Parts: sequence; structure tokens; C-alpha cells
Amino acid sequence: MDADATWKRLSVIKKCLLALIGCTIVIGVFGFVALRDNPARQVVGEPRDTDNHGVIVRYYMSGPGDREVVVLLASYARSGSDFNELVERINQAGYRTLVLQARGIDGTELPGYNVTLFDYADDLAAVLDHEALLSPVVVIGHAFGNRIARSFASRYPARVSSLVLLAAGDGGPPRDVRNDIFKILLRFLPDSTRSGALHRAFFAPDNRAPDYWMTGWYPRAGLAQGRATASTPLAEWSSGGTAPMLVVQPAQDAAAPHGAEKLRQLYPDRVTIVSLENAGHAILPEQPEELARIVLGHLDSQRAER
Repeated sequence: MDADATWKRLSVIKKCLLALIGCTIVIGVFGFVALRDNPARQVVGEPRDTDNHGVIVRYYMSGPGDREVVVLLASYARSGSDFNELVERINQAGYRTLVLQARGIDGTELPGYNVTLFDYADDLAAVLDHEALLSPVVVIGHAFGNRIARSFASRYPARVSSLVLLAAGDGGPPRDVRNDIFKILLRFLPDSTRSGALHRAFFAPDNRAPDYWMTGWYPRAGLAQGRATASTPLAEWSSGGTAPMLVVQPAQDAAAPHGAEKLRQLYPDRVTIVSLENAGHAILPEQPEELARIVLGHLDSQRAER
């Protein structure tokens, strides 16, 4: 091979390497932009931190200091601030609240994606230990948060008095809803695209999403949560231990339309279902007054039994 041919070949290789480096940079930048957090509003309550075997966990306490504690666990890739309005109503009724931030969300660390649902459950156990809360608590879980709630109740049954599951499911949403959720997470997409996807996936047709639902998304936290669900066998957490379960089923839930009925079929002696009309998977901002009435009715009944 002569010198000219060798030089031409080296030039081609150089161009290919430069193109590969360029593509790598573009992919890296795209990934960074795509996975940027879209911060939520502030959570109601006093922020506190604790350590769970090297992982810093953020949580928020509010309400009367000497009353029964209600734990709240947020939806997929969302902040506990989604509960703000419900927390205020619960506090006004004389209960203390503990809102836990999941890994990767505003103050709680995300050290890696190799997690199970029980890692999130252990985070809650560490928080309860830090607060010296020894009595059983009511745990409210919204959507993905219902998985953490049931995982916690399965691993620590003596620490749970009852579960309140909002828009509960244990499998993935239908493909079209899953695609819409993916669009919502991608902050760089036009707001018109994200807004349409948000309403289809999370809200009843006649309801409008508040502005804070266009923000408040944490894609990397969502990746970890998806990995946790996939890597934790359903049989190990689905039962929610031995706790009674109040399941609030939104009538227009596109993401988990049959979650409540599946739970009742599996655990008929422990599951009570309340259907909430004119509400989708988001549920909390759609029917806040009616939802608060349902939750407070359950809390008061629990209090009366003690």
C-alpha cells in the first residue's frame, strides 16, 4: 500500500473517530437535558434529614406534635408537595403528618439505580426510628407510593395500623399511558405536547391540571423507581402485610383502571374500596375536598377503634 492510500485511509478513520466523538457528546448532552429535574413547589412542613446506611433521606413534619402520625408517600417521579393541600386538612383535623421524599427527589439522595422497593421501605423505617415513632402509623401511598406503602407494611407489619392507597396499581400502565408519561418527563419537549400527555395520563377529561403538575418531575428518580418495581417480586410486597387497606379508586384512572378490584379479589377480608368520580390518576388536585373527607373519615374511624 503506497503512502497516499495509507494517508487517505487514516483520514477516513480520523473522520469516523471525530464523528463518533461528536455523536457521543451530543448523546451525552441530550441525556443530561432529558434527565434534568423539573423542581416541584415547596413541601408543607418542617424539613428534616436522617441517614439510612449512608443515604440521606429528607422528610417533612407538620401538625400537632403529640398526635397520631400519618405518613404520606408520593407518586412516580413526583415530590411529596403533591400532598400539600391534603396535609393541611389532615393537620387541621388534629393529626401529625410525615411526608417522605423518595430517593432522588429534593433532598433525598439517589446513590444509584440498583434498588428494590424494600430500599424505599427501609428509608421510611429509618425516618420513623429517627423520630422515635414506635406506635403503628397510617400510611397513605399515591400511585407508585402505594407500592412503597405495601412494601413497608409487608416488611414491617407491626409498624402499620392501616394503609390508604390512592390510584393503586401493581403493574405497569397501558402502553399509550406509558408513552404519555415518558413525554411528560422530557422537559425539553414543547409545553403543548407535555400538557396534552399530562391530561391524558393523569386527569379526568373534564379536569384541568394545575401549573404545579407541569413541573415537579424528577426523571432520574423515576428511572430508579421503575428499576425497583422490576427487580422486586410482586409476591413479596403485594399483600401489604396484614394491615387493612382503604383503596380510593379514581373513576377515570387511565394508568391503573383496575387496581382496586384486583386488590379486593386478592385480599377480600382486608380491602375496602371507595370510588371517586370525576378524578383520574392524579386524584389529589382533582377532588381535594371529597378526597380529604374520605381520608379523614378513615383516620377518625381508626382513632375511635383505639
